[in-house]
Amino acid sequence: MDDTALKERIARRLDAGRRETFRLLAPLDDDAVHRQTDPIMSPLVWDLGHVGNYEELWLLRKLGDDSFADARLDRIYDAFDNPRWTRADLPLLPRADAVEYLRDVRAAVRRRLRATPLDPHAPLLADGFVYALVEQHEAQHQETMLQALDLRPDAQAYPRATTPVGATGRRVDDTERVAVPAGPFTMGTDATTVYDNERPAHRVDLPAFALDRYPVTCRRWAAFLTDGGYDRPELWGERGWAWRGEHDVTAPQGWIRGANGGWLVRRFHALSALDPREPVEHVSWFEAEAFARWAGGRLPTEAEWEKAAAHDPATGGSRTYPWGEAPPTPARANVARTRWGPAPVGSHPAGASAYGVEQLLGDGYEWTASPFAGYPGYATFPYPEYSEVFFGGDYRVLRGASWASRACVTRNSYRNWDHPYRRQIFAGVRLAWAPDAPASGR
Repeated sequence: MDDTALKERIARRLDAGRRETFRLLAPLDDDAVHRQTDPIMSPLVWDLGHVGNYEELWLLRKLGDDSFADARLDRIYDAFDNPRWTRADLPLLPRADAVEYLRDVRAAVRRRLRATPLDPHAPLLADGFVYALVEQHEAQHQETMLQALDLRPDAQAYPRATTPVGATGRRVDDTERVAVPAGPFTMGTDATTVYDNERPAHRVDLPAFALDRYPVTCRRWAAFLTDGGYDRPELWGERGWAWRGEHDVTAPQGWIRGANGGWLVRRFHALSALDPREPVEHVSWFEAEAFARWAGGRLPTEAEWEKAAAHDPATGGSRTYPWGEAPPTPARANVARTRWGPAPVGSHPAGASAYGVEQLLGDGYEWTASPFAGYPGYATFPYPEYSEVFFGGDYRVLRGASWASRACVTRNSYRNWDHPYRRQIFAGVRLAWAPDAPASGR
């Protein structure tokens, strides 16, 4: 792609992302945008200002334009120095001022983009890396804003969340497994516009294993509840059991017992009957681990997850998406908020991997057994606070994408991570098994 065409593509993608940010906030009044509704999430107006400040830093200042540099805003919108629970106390830009700031910065970015050669020898500019960085950063904040909206304690439903697309899943056996034979595959990527923790590509040799063809469904999770899964300490690790008791966790976030004994689910404060065919979401790593023990399986490692998603045994190579190299479409994956919730298992056979594993991208992130760490040969770029400072901590890796993820952060190599006790993420699980493990029906 020549320089002019690449710049036009960059501009279109940046503007599409910004329209989505404004679209998410449009139904909300100023009080809802300014209020912090849960200490684990930022006030939405902080996310708004932070998106603008991050863009100004990377697409103006780092490229030689200091006209918007403001040390006060840098301090306020520094995500690393200001934990989420402190952000409501900061002197944040009011909504109208934040919107004006974003628009002014974007206008300057457009001018700078037109005047800046995308030098293939400049690491920030080669292939438009720094623009992809900013695009993906804004997409991630859109998802965290949706998490915050889902945790609002008031009874007002978020308007867009009340009109999901109808269920489309074909009838399937939700406990079916897929065999993945032993052997090496290429994990990670050498692509130039992804995050540093996804690089470099490297060979990993794995023993044979089996993996659930579909994410764990609400039907399976309800059986876990019926069998007393949240009341049996032998299923939980010591830390998980202590967390469950301290926070009185008795079901996934949003699950509520209905008058007839069945389950309802609350999404953005809209209640509906729980669809047993949907992948479970809003569960922590602790809950996922307990479910795996109950079912007789285990959480997959992230290497197992990526092999099942990316490896093509016919070519020996790795795919960008489970189905190949074409970008996500509604037929292949439930991403980009087309449903406002998970799709029933069996809804996306066109998105299957070479091994036949379905719904690996979209619906919900999936917890793995792996701690967050750098790959062999990892090099921090362009700053350590995105990945490196989190290595070796308490974090567990999640793979895949959720229904709320935009396409620019949807790929096999993408790595998400969080504390094992977090469950505000749109996250579920699928299980791994020994290759010869008998079917458990769970």
